[in-house]
Amino acid sequence: MTNILGLGKRLYQRLVNLAHVHNIDPRVVVLMSILGWIVHLLTYLPWLRTPSAGLGLLITLRIMGLVVPAYILLKGRRLAAVLNVGLVASYTLNTAWHVCYYVYL
Repeated sequence: MTNILGLGKRLYQRLVNLAHVHNIDPRVVVLMSILGWIVHLLTYLPWLRTPSAGLGLLITLRIMGLVVPAYILLKGRRLAAVLNVGLVASYTLNTAWHVCYYVYL
């Protein structure tokens, strides 16, 4: 058990160090992820199941989804172009899926 905890701690520290090397605050990414999950969970509340509320929450999620990639692209230092392309592709595919799910289903 201590080996697993030690491995998790080393992995966490490696990710935090990598973020600091690239001038990125990992708390921003974690905070935006938590906020995204909260907004996503709001869609399951009965009084927010109307089409207009669902669309409003979808738009909120998409705007929030732009914050982290924009933060990384603007504040990040010496990040690989592959990461930037990966972020754009992930955001585009995720947006297309959410639009199809919320609007057409």
